[in-house]
This record gives sequence, C-alpha cells and structure tokens, in this order.
Amino acid sequence: MEKIDCVMLAAGESSRMEKWKLMLPCRGSTIIEGSVRNALEVSSRVILVAGFRGEELARLFSRQDRVEVVFNSGYKKGMFSSIKRGASLVRSGRFFLALGDMPLVDPAVFRALLPYADIEAVIPKYKGKKGHPLLLSRKALQTIAGLEETKTMRDVLAGFPTLTVPVEDSHILHDIDDREDYRSYIEERI
Repeated sequence: MEKIDCVMLAAGESSRMEKWKLMLPCRGSTIIEGSVRNALEVSSRVILVAGFRGEELARLFSRQDRVEVVFNSGYKKGMFSSIKRGASLVRSGRFFLALGDMPLVDPAVFRALLPYADIEAVIPKYKGKKGHPLLLSRKALQTIAGLEETKTMRDVLAGFPTLTVPVEDSHILHDIDDREDYRSYIEERI
C-alpha cells in the first residue's frame, strides 16, 4: 500500500471564537483529535503544523508515533506559511493537505481521492463546491517550496490541471471558524 503523508494545518489563534477551537469537545475527544484520527485512517502519518499554543498540541500528540507536530514560528504571516512549513517535511510521493478544524470529514473522502495517481491536484467536491482535503503531487510540493509565504494555494493550483472528485460528504465544505459553526456542525452531533 502507498504511504501518503498528510499535512494538517493547526496554527491559527481561533480569533473568531470565544475559546481555542481545536481543543473544544467533538465526538468524545476534541476537534483536533478527530481531524487527526480521520486523516490517519488513510495517511501513513500526519504532519501537524502548529503555531498558537503549539506546545499543547505537542503534548497532546506526544505518544502518537504517526503524528509529527512541527512549529511554524511565522504562523501570523498567514496560512501559506504553515503550508510551506508542513510541506517541507513531506517524504511521500503525494500528500494530503487538510485543515485541523474539520473533524467530521469522513476517511472515505481521503480514500476517494487516491485512485487519481497521475493528477497533480485532486480536490473533493460536494454539490459542485470544492472542499478539503486536497491530494497533491510531488510537483505541487516543489511549487509550494518555491513560492513566497505571501502566496496562496490558489497560486499553486493555478499552475496545474486539477481534478475535482464528487463525494457525498458535506463536511468537506465546513471548517469551524466561529461559535455558530461549532454549534451547527459539532454541538448538534455530540
């Protein structure tokens, strides 16, 4: 079976929430634990990119040998700086890019992207809308490494043909940004 790393972004401050969202309860654990658990169903390891309160994430995952917590000291520069930091540690030929605040994405979504080995960027879509995680190639990894931290994933994806794969999981569209998101997507399900 192909080994595939997953870069998971978890560096933000949760500025739109009253609390740090990654440690909020979700299905018997926390948001971040659910996100990591689902990614590990398909990935060989998760490269968890931390910034704000990163020491807590390092402690939380210290006993999980398939989770590598790395720190992005420049996380305030924006999400792409965290993508670059995590991508620099990828060892697999392809890798997933996922968000730490999306704990309800079913592992089946990750699996649905795997058959498309010759595509540079594979993106799930639900009812015509693109979501996360993405499955990216070694060529995309090299592009990420060569771009400035001020760029975005749109800049990366603009250089490649992408494939969107329909999935039956609306959770690919919903990260938890504020209290209303948490109430709508998480509290009603725990």
